[in-house]
Amino acid sequence: MDRAELVLPNKTFVASRTKSMALFLVSIAFVAIAVFLPQTPSGSGAWRVGAAAFFGLGALVFAWLLVRPQRLILDSDGFTMTGGLVISPKTIRWSDVDRFFILPLGTRMIGFTYRDRSHPALLRNLNRRATGADGALPASWNADPDKVVEELNAYRQRAG
Repeated sequence: MDRAELVLPNKTFVASRTKSMALFLVSIAFVAIAVFLPQTPSGSGAWRVGAAAFFGLGALVFAWLLVRPQRLILDSDGFTMTGGLVISPKTIRWSDVDRFFILPLGTRMIGFTYRDRSHPALLRNLNRRATGADGALPASWNADPDKVVEELNAYRQRAG
């Protein structure tokens, strides 16, 4: 079969709403702790406001992810991230990716390296130095990250 005739079925991974809900509840708990801790007589309490604002922002992000979960769409051309905080969908072509793997950071995020050096150098170089990857995908999918990596690499190989 000619590469031009190769059509891979679309496959979509959706972010886990259970994980988003858990993170939302943890953020709300930290906001409550910051708000309801008694103020020390010698302190200004500015750290409480900062902590409440920080975790409150996190709660807003996780609430948004409950409403608009992230999606990872695989097709013949590449993979596309949509939903969540992604304003406009971004597709990365299979031909641009060298490999996918689990990042050795303990978070089970999915890392990938580019085949060539055509992508933005500054961010790519910072990412590579810090994690060994040029880019990363979240670890929030309903599927096991190892399975997602397997699927990504299979699509990449089949697409040529």
